[in-house]
Amino acid sequence: MSLHILGLGSIGLINAHLLLSALPIQIRYLPRADSPTTYTIHHKSQSHKICNLINDSAGASIIERLLVTTKAHHTRDAIAPYIKRMTGDTLLIFLQNGMGVVDTIQDILPSKRIVLGTTTHGAYRSARETVHWVHAGETLFAGIPNTTLSTEDKSILECMGKIISYDVLEDRMYRKLAGNACINPVTAVYNCRNGIVAEEGSEANSLSLRLIKEVRDVYAKVRPQMDVSRLEEQVMQLASDTGGNISSMLADVRAGRDTEIDFINGYIVKMGLGAGVDVLENENIIKKVKEIKL
Repeated sequence: MSLHILGLGSIGLINAHLLLSALPIQIRYLPRADSPTTYTIHHKSQSHKICNLINDSAGASIIERLLVTTKAHHTRDAIAPYIKRMTGDTLLIFLQNGMGVVDTIQDILPSKRIVLGTTTHGAYRSARETVHWVHAGETLFAGIPNTTLSTEDKSILECMGKIISYDVLEDRMYRKLAGNACINPVTAVYNCRNGIVAEEGSEANSLSLRLIKEVRDVYAKVRPQMDVSRLEEQVMQLASDTGGNISSMLADVRAGRDTEIDFINGYIVKMGLGAGVDVLENENIIKKVKEIKL
């Protein structure tokens, strides 16, 4: 039993740890040239060493299963060198922020066996080889329509999370997208932790509420089956619950990296324009985030 991982960040390493702790599995990773060979995950009061990963970036064997946890906007460039090692039977598992990533790379994928996932794990890296797993959340997976899973495929997915129906997963992904779209870019613009977004009367709160209204209007058109009556309450509760956290988007901005905003607010804009809904606030915040220089 084997799995390749593309994107050995916090989420990739947490899942490697979960798999190695429970299954007789080989984890082969596809790293950048200078990636560490040993990693440490700190979780609660314990530390877990990961040192039995196999660097397979220069390999030539067929990739049977690939877990993709790269930043959304890096996916195409990251996966392209390994396309030649995939077949029509390769299982592709995408566990990333944002939505619409697979749509942008369908033209180069040799396999249509695709699983999408979403997670609420909270983690950050204090160094390239050190992960702090601060919140053990929930990870959900579902195959896109017509994707079949073998017994081994299911064992691997169930070790990392829970397999659910595609319809239920879509609902969860759209709800996560709303939270990310109405919190993350706001924290980037105001250079603040998540909790400021939930503070009534703050400029961050006001901007987030305007974004929520647009997201609610978009969902009412493109996801009429989805109950968005409590969306404002849910987003504000999320901001409050994660009040001390620095969003991944703010972390990227502070580090001078490109962000995933095109696959978060950009996806909201794409849906809104297609449905004839005003998405000016989302368009504006995309521009603001891209112009930030800290």
